[in-house]
Amino acid sequence: MKLPFFSRKNDNTKIINPDENYIALDIGTEWLKSLLFSTDEFGVNIKKVSRIQQQQSAMNKGIITNLSTVLENCRLAIDELNTDLEQEQQSKKIVMGIAGEYVQGVSIIVNYERDERYDIDVDQSEQDKIINRVYEQIVATGKDDLAKRTGLLNEDIEILHITVTGMEIGGMSVESLVGFKGKSVKLYFYASFAPRTFVESLKSLAQSLNMELIGVVSQPFAIARAFAGARNKDFSSIFIDIGGGTTDIATVINGNVVDTQMFAFGGRVFTKEIAREMNLDYRHAESRKIKYTGDLLDKKIKKEVKTIMYQTSQTWIKCLKSALENTEDVQSFPTQVFLCGGGALLPEIREVMIEFPWTRLLQFPAVPKINIFLPERLDGIKDLSGELKFAYDVTPAALAKFAYDKIKNPQNYYSK
Repeated sequence: MKLPFFSRKNDNTKIINPDENYIALDIGTEWLKSLLFSTDEFGVNIKKVSRIQQQQSAMNKGIITNLSTVLENCRLAIDELNTDLEQEQQSKKIVMGIAGEYVQGVSIIVNYERDERYDIDVDQSEQDKIINRVYEQIVATGKDDLAKRTGLLNEDIEILHITVTGMEIGGMSVESLVGFKGKSVKLYFYASFAPRTFVESLKSLAQSLNMELIGVVSQPFAIARAFAGARNKDFSSIFIDIGGGTTDIATVINGNVVDTQMFAFGGRVFTKEIAREMNLDYRHAESRKIKYTGDLLDKKIKKEVKTIMYQTSQTWIKCLKSALENTEDVQSFPTQVFLCGGGALLPEIREVMIEFPWTRLLQFPAVPKINIFLPERLDGIKDLSGELKFAYDVTPAALAKFAYDKIKNPQNYYSK
C-alpha cells in the first residue's frame, strides 16, 4: 500500500559514493554552523567547518524571521565550504535541521503477528508490507496530536520524517527483518512533524541555493541518534541541546528515542540579561558572555556576570522541568544527561542541574549524572578537518550522520 503523503524506495541499501560531497546546515538563532562532508562504508568524513554569526534580526526562537538575511549567510557558508574545490567536487546536496517549540515528535511501538507462514524467512516485500500497514495510522495520529498541541489545522502540518528506529522478531533485536524467521514482530518508529510554514521556508532556502535537499530533520532526534552507543538496547539517556534561541530535549529509553520536547529559552536570553543588568548593547553583552565562558574577564566583571548567569540558569531549569513534565511514554527518566550546544559552555547550567531536586519533583530513580556531549562521542564520524572540538559542534555533525543513515538505508526513512 502506497501512502498519499510519502514516496518510498524499495532498494534495501544504497551504494555509498565516497567521492560525493554534502553539506549539513545547522541554522541557529545566533550562529549558522555548517559542515562539508563525504561518506564511506564506515560513516561520515568531516572535511571543512564553517561558523557564521547571525544578525539579531535573522532568527527568533529557532525560527527564520528574515529569509533574505539567512539566505545570504547560507550562501557565504556554502561558498566558504566549497572554496578550493574543483567544480565536480563542490556539494550540490544539503541536509538541514529544524528546531523550535512547534516541532514535535511521536514515538510508536507496533506489535505484529505474522500469518501461518511464519516459519519462512521474511523477504523485502513482506517487510515493506508490515511497515506500510501502520504507516497511515502514524501519519494521521501524529498530525492530530500536533494539531491539538498547537491549534494548527492538519493541513498546516508537515511530516518531516518517519524513521524506523528498531526492529524485533521472535524477541530478538535485528537491523532488518529480512532473512529471519519468527511469528512475533515488534517495530519501533519515530515520527517528526512541524508547521508547514517552517518547513517550506527551509525548502525555499535550498531551492534558492540551487541545492538538492536530502532532508529536513528534527535536531533533537538527530543528536540523540548520533551519540555512540545510543542505539543499544541497554542505553537510556536524556540529551539537552541548549542553542541560541531554544532548548531541545530528546529522551532515549532502551536505545529508542521516545520523546522530544523544546522550549524557547536559549543563549540569547542569557545575553539579554547581561545587557540589561550591565547596561550594555546586545553585541557587547554577547561578547562579554563569550569571554566569560572562556575565562577571559577580570575578577570583578567575572563575578557580576556569574551572578547574572546563575540567576538566569535558575529560570532556565524551571522551564526544563516544565518541558520534562510534558514528556509522554516515560515512567522513569534515565539517570544520565548529556548537554550540548553553545549553552552547555555556561558552567552555571551544570551547577543548577546538579543542585536541582530532580528526584523529588520528577520521576528520576536517582540523581542524574550531568555530562557534556563533545564531538569525540559521536558515532561513525571522522573529523578530517580537526575543527570539531566543542559542544556546539555536535548538532551539525549529527545532521551529517542522519544524512548518512538515510543515504545508506533509505528503506528505514520516510519523508515527503
